[in-house]
Amino acid sequence: MNAFIRLRDDIRKYVLSREIFFLRIWNALVAFVGLMCIRSNFGHQKFVSQIWVTILVSIICAFFPIQGVSLVLAIVLFIDLASLSTQIALVALALLVVGYLVCAYFRSKNTYNMVVVPVCYSFGAPYVMSLGAGLMSSVNELASIICGSVIAFYLHIVKENITPILDETTEVDILTLLKEQMLENRLFWFFIVAMTAMFMVVYLLRQANINMSWIIANAAGVAIEFIIMLSGYLLTSQKGEIPGLILGNVLVLLVGVILNYFVLDLDYSRIEKVQFEDDDYYYYVTAVPKIRIVEEDKEIKKI
Repeated sequence: MNAFIRLRDDIRKYVLSREIFFLRIWNALVAFVGLMCIRSNFGHQKFVSQIWVTILVSIICAFFPIQGVSLVLAIVLFIDLASLSTQIALVALALLVVGYLVCAYFRSKNTYNMVVVPVCYSFGAPYVMSLGAGLMSSVNELASIICGSVIAFYLHIVKENITPILDETTEVDILTLLKEQMLENRLFWFFIVAMTAMFMVVYLLRQANINMSWIIANAAGVAIEFIIMLSGYLLTSQKGEIPGLILGNVLVLLVGVILNYFVLDLDYSRIEKVQFEDDDYYYYVTAVPKIRIVEEDKEIKKI
């Protein structure tokens, strides 16, 4: 056990000592993955879909904050959708603008969730962002998760209807498509409820006064999301999506374990309960110590 703790501490120290470098690598990686998702799912704008453009933009994004990276991805997505259909691009832009306004109203700082959630949705694991936000952020971030989920489902609908949209012999009204396949689609509401319920369960449990609160929050959040989405797939007769749901939830559990390993370092085996009082109150305090390994003093003798 001590070996794992030492490994974690060594990784932490190494990353913190080169924080700016790793942040740039992370931002470039997020940009590259996002651009590749746009390229593979749409890719109707030939210039921005070229691999050298993707690499160049990713390198430039390395020097941007994560909010700037999400803005670049949104612009590239808008350009790509505009080459497919002006109406589709305008609806996507309207959803982004409304999303930013909603996030501003609820003081949600991580507006990049509106772009990253659709990226994760293309991998079949949008619940990673709901879990991560519930573990690491405030309750205000629920707004960005919900807005990102709406945009993700909209892009999914566009992708599923690419063939009739490109067919010049058929006229597709995107507003009608939005109404029939999104607002009147029960699976869409199951998805929104699942993302919301997962965030709230994880957020509330990780703050609860219980041992192993992060692990319990992780397991409970995945369980409630899985039950809701499984019910949605069964009720909408989409049983073929269940294997993907299972694989996505395995990935979410893995991410939760990794976050717990690297971020939280509490030793629940040495919990202490402290009682003290002042003139007005009597206090009952539960203290959970952090895991610390005493560094061995090495004595070096010169001969």
